[in-house]
Amino acid sequence: MLPQSGPKKSVQIIQNKLLRIITGAPWFVRNSTIHHDLKIDSIDNYITKLSRNFFNTIATDENPLIKAQTIFTQLNGKYKYPFSTSKWNRSLKPP
Repeated sequence: MLPQSGPKKSVQIIQNKLLRIITGAPWFVRNSTIHHDLKIDSIDNYITKLSRNFFNTIATDENPLIKAQTIFTQLNGKYKYPFSTSKWNRSLKPP
């Protein structure tokens, strides 16, 4: 599950300010342009990539407890990666 937008937004604001200070970019340069030029992901994209990478590698893990975590996700066809959007199903919820 991704974090709420409040903490994410404040971290993104800090990242934007720091990148603007580091590059010395004037106020009229878009944040997306700075991110693109420096090849740095936004916080939201970074968290999404991190969670996708985690769930893609979890299936090949040797630990059965870690591998069992994918059982609790439901693929409903709507999302390519249901892990970040699915809620616990009552019948599958661990004790």
